Formats: sequence, C-alpha cells, structure tokens
Amino acid sequence: MSPEIIVETVATRLVAGLEFSTTMAALPEDMTRAIGSLVQNVTEAQMTVIGPLIAVYMEEMHADRPWKCEVCVPVSEAFGEHPTLRSHELPGGVVATVTHVGSYDGLKATYNSVFGWFTQHGHTHAGPPREIYLNSADEVAEEQLLTRLEFPVVLASS
Repeated sequence: MSPEIIVETVATRLVAGLEFSTTMAALPEDMTRAIGSLVQNVTEAQMTVIGPLIAVYMEEMHADRPWKCEVCVPVSEAFGEHPTLRSHELPGGVVATVTHVGSYDGLKATYNSVFGWFTQHGHTHAGPPREIYLNSADEVAEEQLLTRLEFPVVLASS
C-alpha cells in the first residue's frame, strides 16, 4: 500500500544549519557525524531549538559522485557569525508531504512513491526535498520511527 501524499502549505522556518558533502555509501556515517556536530554546536551556543531535526538534500543524490546536504533545526532567533553553523530561513510554500513509518532503510520506497506521484500528476519539483525526523531511534523502536518528507512543488494546472 502506497503512503498517502498530501499537498499543503508550510511556513518559512528560521534554522541553524550545518552543510556537508556526502555520497550514497557514506551517507549514514556522514549524517550521524553531522547531526552530532549540529547538536553539540547548538547546545554550546545555547540556542533555543523550537522544532525537530531536518535534513535537506540540497543537490540531487548520485551514486557515483558527492553531493551537498544540510542538517538543521528550527531556532527561536537568528544568530551572527558562527564557525560551523549558518543562520538562514528554510523557505516555506506549497509542499507534497508524506509520513514514512519505520526504518530509514525503507525511505527509498517512500521516495519512489512520491516521485511516481509527481510523474503521474505532471507536477514539478520546486526545491530540495526535506526529511523531518519526528522522533528518533533513541526514543522509539525502529518500526515506530516517523519521518515526514516534504517536497516543494509547483502543481500542474487543473
């Protein structure tokens, strides 16, 4: 059964972000390291986090070359110069969204469902996809993990 894809409008979010490059093979290790660094830097800077962790896939994923990624958290206020983090707004707007339930290993199938939905309906991608981690493996069993996927979209004319 395919997950339900919903179109909705999301607000712009002020975030503290950490960019990194990765590859398909290195993604799990690089993502874990980036999240650890993000959490450490946000904690040390005493920033007020106001939402869950987000991963933004800034470039198309390729099997044969590195691509850019960002991990970020919504924060209560902008900040100035920081040696590791950048303060910026994650754009809001119309997104196609779906909630993946279960292991991160199963995310590929959920992504493929959304890509199929785009093709089937003639919609256009309008920005990099985002994964919003609504809980973590530290909090729940793997089969209870909740990952909200957001795909900025320009809807095809009706």
